[in-house]
Order: sequence, then C-alpha cells, then structure tokens
Amino acid sequence: MSSYTVGILGGGQLGRMTVEAAHRLNIKVAILDSESAPAKQINLVAADKHVTGSFAKASDVKVLASRCDVLTYEIEHVDTKVLEELEEEQPFVEGTEWYRIQPSWKTVRTIQDKFVQKSHLAKFDIPTAKSIAVGTSHPQGLKDIADQIGFPLMLKSRTEAYDGRGNYPVKTVSDIEPALKALADRPLYAEKWAHFKMELAVMVVKTAQEASIDSWESSTLAYPTVETIHEDSICKLVYAPPRDVSKKVTEAAQQLARRAVSTFLGTGVFGVELFLLADDSLVVNEIAPRPHNSGHYTIEACGMSQYEAHIKAILPDQASRIPEGATDLSVGAAIMLNILGGPQPDSHLLVEDAARDVPGAHVHMYGKGDGRPGRKMGHITVTGFSMSECENKIHSLVQMVDAVRAHRTDTSSASKEAILNTAKELAKTRPPPPPRPVIAVVMGSDTDLATLKAGLAMLDTFEIPYEVHITSAHRTPQYMLDFGKAAASRGLKAIIAAAGGAAHLPGMMASETPVPVIGVPVKASSLDGLDSLMSIVQMPRGVPVATVGIGNSTNAAILAARIVGTSDAKVQQKVQDHLQKMEDDNMEKEHRLQREGWKVYKKLDA
Repeated sequence: MSSYTVGILGGGQLGRMTVEAAHRLNIKVAILDSESAPAKQINLVAADKHVTGSFAKASDVKVLASRCDVLTYEIEHVDTKVLEELEEEQPFVEGTEWYRIQPSWKTVRTIQDKFVQKSHLAKFDIPTAKSIAVGTSHPQGLKDIADQIGFPLMLKSRTEAYDGRGNYPVKTVSDIEPALKALADRPLYAEKWAHFKMELAVMVVKTAQEASIDSWESSTLAYPTVETIHEDSICKLVYAPPRDVSKKVTEAAQQLARRAVSTFLGTGVFGVELFLLADDSLVVNEIAPRPHNSGHYTIEACGMSQYEAHIKAILPDQASRIPEGATDLSVGAAIMLNILGGPQPDSHLLVEDAARDVPGAHVHMYGKGDGRPGRKMGHITVTGFSMSECENKIHSLVQMVDAVRAHRTDTSSASKEAILNTAKELAKTRPPPPPRPVIAVVMGSDTDLATLKAGLAMLDTFEIPYEVHITSAHRTPQYMLDFGKAAASRGLKAIIAAAGGAAHLPGMMASETPVPVIGVPVKASSLDGLDSLMSIVQMPRGVPVATVGIGNSTNAAILAARIVGTSDAKVQQKVQDHLQKMEDDNMEKEHRLQREGWKVYKKLDA
C-alpha cells in the first residue's frame, strides 16, 4: 500500500471522514486546522505532522506542505496564491510526474469564484443558468440586469458562499435595494432563476491529471445520481436513488457531471449539484472540488466511499486502481439525514439518541462540541432493500430533526421536553409514508378483475405493497405506454397484466419497460381463454412475457413475489413460508390417508 503522507487543508467533518478512510488504507494524513478540529481528534497516527493554524494563512500552508507528499482540501476557501508558489517550488511528488497539489490549485481558483466557474463551464457547452456579473452596487445596475434576464433572479456572492449564505432572491424591483444591502462589500453576480422540479447531485471521481472533455469517459467515474432536499438552504436529506426519476434522467445526470468535471485540472472527488427542470433537462448549479455532503451516503451504500475514492484518486500509485463498479450502489436504496444544531448546545443529541431505536441506522457524529442552530453536527444513513423500507426507517428521525428545527430560535427557553413533545405532535399529524408499491397489477378491462382477485389476495398474504390499474391496450393505448415507460423509475419490480381475447396488454406493456411482465390469460366468452394464452405466450424474440395458466392469477402473484424476493429477503422468506405451508398441508393429508385408509379418507371427502 502507498507510503505517501496526505496533507488536508481543513479538518472539519469532511476531513474527519477522509481520515477514517485513510486509516483503513494504512495511509497517514496530516491536518491543518485548529487544535481541536474534528479530523485531528481521531488522527493520532500522524499527530506529529499536524499543523495548528488556518488553511487561509500562507505560512501555515507552507508548514503543512513541508510535512506531506500530496496536498488536498476539504474546503475550497483556501489561499491559492500560496499553492501556486508551492507548485513553482516543487511541482511533483518526488520521483514521479504526479502533481503534489490535487486537484490543481488552478481548478480551486476557478471554482472559488462562482461566476468564473459558470463562465468556465459555458466554454465547454455545459448547461448552467444564465449569469451576469454585477459591476456596480447601484440599484439601477441590477435593475438593468433584471431587464435582461427577467424576474425572479438570484443575487449571489461570487466568493466564500456556502449553505445558502451569500444568496439573496430578487423577485421584484422592491427586492433590489435590500438584496444589495444584505450582500454589501461582496463581489456579486446575478443568476437567472431556475424553475427546477428537483435538485440532484452526482459525486464524480477524476483519476486523470489533465483536463479534457473529450476523454471524460476514461478520466472519470460517477457515483449514482441522488436526490437532495434542502431546507433553509442547507441539505437536509439525500435519497439514493432519486425518487420517481427515470433511468434515462439519472444516467444523463451522471454523464453531464462527468463531462463537467473532466474540464478541470487534477484528480480527486468532485461534488456536482444539478437542477432537474420541468422538461427533464438538466443544468449544473455548482461544483465542489472535494468530497461533498451529498456523498455521505456512499460510506454505507456503495462499494467504495467517496472518501476512500478521494484518497486513492489523489495518489500517484492508486488513482489508476479504482475499478469500474466500485462507485455503484451495493444496497437497494439509502437515505442520508443531516443532524443540525438546535436551540441548546446539546439539542442535536436528541436525534442521535432517537437513532438508537432504529435498526440499521448508521450514525456519524462529528465531534464539534457545542451545537448552534443550523450547524452540521452529524448525519445518519439508513439502507434497505427498497426506498419504502428506508423511508419507513428514517421517518421518526426526520420528525425529531424537524422538532429541533421548530425550536431553533428558542435559545433561552427550549427544553429537551419541549422538543420531544413537538416530535410527538409531529408524529400524530405526519404518519409514516405508505409503502411504495413494488408490484403493479394491470388489466385491460374491469371485467378482468374477477380473474385477478385470487392473485391480489395472495399478494396481501405476502404483505407486498401493490397497485391496481386499468390500462387498456386498445382504449387507452397512450396511458398504457406511459405507464410502462415510468414503471422502473417508480420502483416497480414486476407487473402482472391480465387480458382476454387478443390479449395485447401484457406484450405491449413489456415492449415499453425493462420490468418483468407476467401475463394472465383471461377466459373469455369464446375459445375458453385459449386465444388469450396463445397471444400472450407467442411474443416475438426480444420481448419476453412470462405466462401462467388461463385464469391463474395466484401463480402470477407468487411468481411476482419470487421476482421481488431476489432483492428483498423479507419477501423471499414469505415465499419460503408459503412453500413450507403447502408441504405441511400435503404431508398432513398423506399422514391422514395412511392412518385412516383410502376408503375412509374418500368417504370423508365426499
């Protein structure tokens, strides 16, 4: 394993989790930050190499550089001038042609100024919201810009802005003066309002030092696209995968993020925030040249965490050894919830305590000491076979987080009891979300419902969430096709489709979805359902439909349960229990037959 020492500018929670990953790789890490920084608390191996000081102070940065082989960051608000000087003095890791500063200080300098960042991306045709630099603090100057891009717009600080700090929404002319006053003495730019329907994020690993958008496929790897929920401009929840988003969109987001990151110099992990617009197009919002809050979930949910990937990507002997698939989800779904400080220094610990009652909740506390409203104090990740399972697990913890937030301004009077009582009240008004259906049962006509009732009862027995629809292939063809196209992104694992007569529904549904389709032939008034059976079973090569016997919706339900059970152990156990029950029932009949004899047995059954 690598013998290099990594120096990190900044020792907060991102640095702390990077240190944890480095320890598992037997790599030493030195931190530049305050004496009690979270990353230093757990890093005694290289304690003699730590620097107590500021990552914004040139002399302190130089001391850290003298003690390390490779320099990287956990925050981009660093002095790039001193990094430029350090590279001039010694550009490469000794004995290699690998740059000591990863990613490049040039990349950080570009990203530090958000307007310059947007301008850089525009040069490579990476879609972003239209932005215009504000060259004057006079209200008329912003009014002229508003005339160009329209209201509403977002007035943003070009530098040193994060978690919503440095942003001011300008919805009408009357907001201009308050906005300029709130962001006085800052370099500003105006950004056209993005009417997005969802915020997405992708963590990207860049393993090549050069910048080339033409080689984005070979120089980058992407973690899954995730959905992010923000509150008070701070990330609250991360859903992996995003809810109700098509695979086409999630893949497009990964490709866009990788292309954007490939335009920057240097290696490491980058956090890419995106907006999903109403027409399913994507624009890049911001990029961070480091691990990111939206990637915390990767610790438990992926083959390799973003922190391990970052350590490997910045080292000359490891960057090329991050294998394809290492960044994929290793669980069915995951949700990450941020723990923020509340009204009292220890209010956030109520969330940590509540997590102890949630099976499989992975708690990460950052060691920051006293909390304050809005300060990130930790996070919790839950994983499961499905998004429904994860939503159910984390529900009570979201209520506790919301209860802490509800009292965040009551710094003098909010007690633990008050917060707990608020959490109880929230639980009464916000029941856990119903399970998301994993099986869809569709029919061509409501007359087919009689055939499906036995199968629906079987799904109830297995306690599998399902939904029932009428999606006629002939009377509502577009609705049927749209249903099939959206099935996978909605989390459906199997579709049971019943149809009689020509029975086109199962085959047409299968032509539009990668989700397995199980056809149930319905016995019609003529041919006893044989026509339906032959229609469903005789699908053209390349578009398979599993087919059960005429009218046998019970078998369709059991087959669908077996499909779901391949990724859900609880459902698989239900199917196993069903098999055991059938065996027990049959053996009971066998024992009775042997005990009583066939004559009596037959008489009893008569």
